[in-house]
Formats: sequence, C-alpha cells, structure tokens
Amino acid sequence: MRRMFFIVALAVLNLQVAMAMNNSNKKPQAIIFETDMGNDIDDAMALDLLFKNMDQGNIQLLGVSVHKNNPYAKEYIDIMRRWYGYKNMPIGVNTACVTDMECVDYCTKTVQMKDVAGNPLFAQSKNPKYEEAVDMYRRLLSKADDGSVVIVTVGFSTTIAQLLESQPDKYSKLSGRELVAKKVKYFSVMAGEFTIPEFAEYNVWNDLEAARLLFETSPVPMVLTPWQLGEQVHYPGKSIEQDFEWGKPHPMVEAYKHYLQMPYDRPTWDVIAAYYACYPSADCFTISEAGDVKVVGKGVTQFTPNADGKCRFLTATLEQRKQILDYFHRILTQAPKCKK
Repeated sequence: MRRMFFIVALAVLNLQVAMAMNNSNKKPQAIIFETDMGNDIDDAMALDLLFKNMDQGNIQLLGVSVHKNNPYAKEYIDIMRRWYGYKNMPIGVNTACVTDMECVDYCTKTVQMKDVAGNPLFAQSKNPKYEEAVDMYRRLLSKADDGSVVIVTVGFSTTIAQLLESQPDKYSKLSGRELVAKKVKYFSVMAGEFTIPEFAEYNVWNDLEAARLLFETSPVPMVLTPWQLGEQVHYPGKSIEQDFEWGKPHPMVEAYKHYLQMPYDRPTWDVIAAYYACYPSADCFTISEAGDVKVVGKGVTQFTPNADGKCRFLTATLEQRKQILDYFHRILTQAPKCKK
C-alpha cells in the first residue's frame, strides 16, 4: 500500500514538474496593437491591459500603431510607454490617414497637463522616433517567426488595409498580403455588430472600404469583438476615482477623467479585444462558429455561417461578463512592474 502511494505521489510530482517546465518554456504571445487612440477611452485602457500582460511575461508587445489624425495621439502613446517602463517600444504613425476627427480629445488634454512648476506632468521622449505605420508593420513582421503574431486592431481598418495592399520593400520581398499570411496567426478585431438589425458600427463606417477589404480578403482568421459585447461590460468610473491612489499622476486615469465628465461608467469594447488576444482560451468568452462577414450599406455588418470562413465573433453570458469585468478590475488597478 505504501509502495502504491509512493508511486502515485511520484507520478503527481512528475506531472507538476512537467507542467511547471512547460509553463516556464511558454513563449510570450507576440502582439501588435492598432489603435485610434483619442476617439474613445477604451483604447487607453486596452493599452494598459497589454502593458500589464507584458509585465507578467504573458505577451510581447512588439509595437503600437496609431491612425488617429491628431498629432497628440502619438505623444500620448509615448507618455504611456515611458510611464509603464517600455520607452523603447516602437510607435508607428499613419500619416496618410485622412479621417478627420476632433483633435481636442483626451490625448491632447493629457499631453498638455503641467505640474505646479509649469513643466509637463508626464515625462516625454526627447526627439522621439516615430515610424510610418505600414513600414513598422513590415519591419516587425519580417523579423517574426511564421504564424506567431496576433494583431489587435481596435479602430478603423485603414492601416491594416494599407498593410495588406503594400508592396515588397527593403524589409521583405513579400507583398503585404503574403507577409500577413506567413507571419500573422490571427486578427483580434473590435468591429461590427451581428445581433442588432441594421446597426452601423463606428469602426466600420468610418472607413467602409478598408473594412470591406479586411473582412473579405484577409488571408488569416479573425476574431471579432462586436459592439454589443463591449456595451454589455462597463468599467465603473467609481474605480477610476478610488482604486488608483498608488499611481498619481496616472496617464490612463487622467485621460479617463478628460474623456467625459466624471463620474461615468464606460463600455469596454477595445479592452475585450485586447483581453482575448492575451487569453484566447479563457472561459469567459463564447466564440461563434466560423463564417464570413460582409459590409453592406453604410457600415452594417452581416455574418453568414461558413465552415471554411475566416471570421468568428465573441459573445458572453451574464456570468462570463462578470468574469470579464472582474479581470479588468484586477488587472487595470495593479501597479505596473516598474512602479512597484
């Protein structure tokens, strides 16, 4: 009996050691973040979540690309990368993005904040180097392992469409579509709506042709976070007011306060898309069958089941939505590794 107990105990120990070794050898998921930073506060919250997951060794954030037509958007991302301890993380800027959005947004206001001495409240890089967005994508993808990168895109499809249409260059002999097909595992996309009839979703109708090109010609799978799911999970403004005393001044918190009049709760569309990319097997997500997504009219998205389709979309039960919000509250309120 003792011998049998010893054998079982040894087997359990060996299994635990094997699992620990497997986890320690797990390579962080490579991610590139595509954002329209400044149009809604959930972009800043999503970037916070990605930095925290990089702190934990769960992901490697290769770079951030911004297509908001506001010069302060890239400066706000620069503030974020420095504050979270990743000052060398590449930032790509889509200077060809012509979508004209309001420039006096939370990026503008946060970047312009001053301390009591009249100096910038948040540290900024001196003579920062910003790459052209498509060049950054092609450079990063050319160096990546095949099928290793997840692109989280939470704004318009403008830059991604330009990437797909890009031609061979000094970074790769492959076309953009060939490069994406070879290097990208899937897109985690915040866009569309599939349960509310005739609903034109913001990220789609702002660049219809780019959205059509992405959904209809992507060479890799995509998982969509639709509008309704983000609308069902609101981050509480009360947490912003009470749970960040450790981090004053905090660039995400200050941006949240600048976006709308406090206190307010905000949907977490982009945060969910980022969360899924970090933990695609999490129990808090329900993923649809495979299918095709088509853009009709002025931004309405239609999903048609198709076993060979490249698109799936996320939903969540009430209990799953509680789990999502609980994770957001835990991860966003943590101090970054560099602040501990």
